[in-house]
Amino acid sequence: MSTSDQPDAITDAREQFQNGNPEAAFETLTGEVQRLHDRVRDLNRDYEHAVAKTEQLQDDVTDLEANLEAKDETIEALQTETEQRKAANERLQDRITELEADNDALHAENDRLQDRVSRLEDELDRRPHIEWAGPDPTELAITSSEAGNTVKPYQAIRDRVEADTHELLEERVQRLEDGEANVVVRGEFDGDELPIERKIAMRKAGGDLSANKARATLVFPKFGGHADTRGGSQLVLSSSDVRAILRETTDRSEWPNETIKRTMQWTAKLTSHRDEKHDWGARDDENLLTLRRGRDGELELVADIDEYREYYAELEEAQKHE
Repeated sequence: MSTSDQPDAITDAREQFQNGNPEAAFETLTGEVQRLHDRVRDLNRDYEHAVAKTEQLQDDVTDLEANLEAKDETIEALQTETEQRKAANERLQDRITELEADNDALHAENDRLQDRVSRLEDELDRRPHIEWAGPDPTELAITSSEAGNTVKPYQAIRDRVEADTHELLEERVQRLEDGEANVVVRGEFDGDELPIERKIAMRKAGGDLSANKARATLVFPKFGGHADTRGGSQLVLSSSDVRAILRETTDRSEWPNETIKRTMQWTAKLTSHRDEKHDWGARDDENLLTLRRGRDGELELVADIDEYREYYAELEEAQKHE
């Protein structure tokens, strides 16, 4: 029965009751109550479905809002990253411009140096020619490029030195160059010693040294025995020689180039004659040993041969008085 039928059901029940048929009236009203109950139940069910649907829609709206917020944050992050990359690109472009300018300047400097090299080569061609295969200094000969006259300075000096003094010096130098004797440190320090001597003494006494300084104390005593004589005026120890010394004095056979470089740097620094540590420099010409890069690009430790011989003789003299 539809909603529009409700008044008829009540009217029917009233008439039935008035006509003396209360059972029929009760049955009619009971049916109407049951119909209304079913209707309420259906409405409740529809309401619950509507509530559930509303909650689901609310959850969907919440998820959409969260997704939208996350996307907004992502967009902001992308915008920030884009701005940062743009700034970085601008800095790189500025750096490229600087490097291009530096490159142009280096090309100009290279041209200037090339001209300087050419002039020095021309000047070198005009200088006297020196012949010496080594190691015997008596074979040193200097020939004038213009007149062609040849002199042997070692022989000229030898003639002016007393025989016993000459033999003593010759013996010391020969022992040093043949590697039969290594540089030793003084027993007592008086302030004239090199920093490397103190480091050698520290290592022998078990003191705490950095790895590079410890390796420098192994290289320095072997310098005279491994260095090559160059031009009659220099002793030169190459990075290959340093690697060979470390192989001799340690239980390692392989040494990286960077380690060899740092070892040579400290070997040179620790032969500084300067008092302040911050003044020590590997390429300082005032050092006993100076770090240089040879013509073939290989690092070298270079010493003035006369200065080194004098230093070695002082050490030997100091050892005699201890």
